[in-house]
Amino acid sequence: MHVRPAVENSRSSLVIQLAPSEALRLPTLAFQGLSVTRLIPPRLSSTLQPEAYRSAFKGHRRLHIPSILEPASATELHTELVGTADWTRSIHLGPGKDVDIRMDELNSLSAQERAELERSLLASNSDGLSYIFDTVRITGALIDGRPLAEPMRAIHDFVNGRDFLDFMTRLTGDGRVAFADVMATRYMPGHYATAHADELPDQRRLYAYVLNLTPHWRADWGGVLMFLDDDGHVAEGYVPKFNALNVFAVPQTHAVSAVSRLARAPRLSITGWIHAAD
Repeated sequence: MHVRPAVENSRSSLVIQLAPSEALRLPTLAFQGLSVTRLIPPRLSSTLQPEAYRSAFKGHRRLHIPSILEPASATELHTELVGTADWTRSIHLGPGKDVDIRMDELNSLSAQERAELERSLLASNSDGLSYIFDTVRITGALIDGRPLAEPMRAIHDFVNGRDFLDFMTRLTGDGRVAFADVMATRYMPGHYATAHADELPDQRRLYAYVLNLTPHWRADWGGVLMFLDDDGHVAEGYVPKFNALNVFAVPQTHAVSAVSRLARAPRLSITGWIHAAD
């Protein structure tokens, strides 16, 4: 188990220590004696009309956009997230502190030991934010030079590529869009994130995004991205529909409802923040 302070970096809200990457069982390409995992680059849908969505986004400061990727791209990204061995369990303890548990360490415990460990960690939380979910901190690993599976690198390159960032600029009308940080998330039954606004002034976050990658989901399974009004009521909620992109301006108070034991699959996504340049 590894506890370390969040790292203040203009390209990542926190950096988490990951287990060493393992190769995925996908087709590979031999190159100068190396085996490199192949990944078809993700592609945005050719039917998107970001300028047409702009007035709705500016009016509500958030938007749910279905069919964001070409269907084959969404299916392959789902396959990558299901197959990766790089997940770690992340639990927030307080400002600047998160506990990271490698999955092999977690799986070495009995079910009762795991439950007691997670319960004691959550009970030690020292601020208003609380969360527990599995993650691959893609940008953090790249910044630190830690091992990262090639499909995770490809996801980072796509989100920071011209097509995706141009789409965000055209959607928001915001010329400050410069780069994105990226992580994969997996919410299992019992996982959640309490209300928070994503605001870190030194990070220059402009917008948050969530690319949903679970093929089938129901609202009564939980895992709903909820936006809260000033009275604490749920003003709007987005079910994690497959191949849909949720985008919202930062700061904005939101939470992810706890995933129910009824859920028949993990809630998978690629998520992060769009930043202005330093």
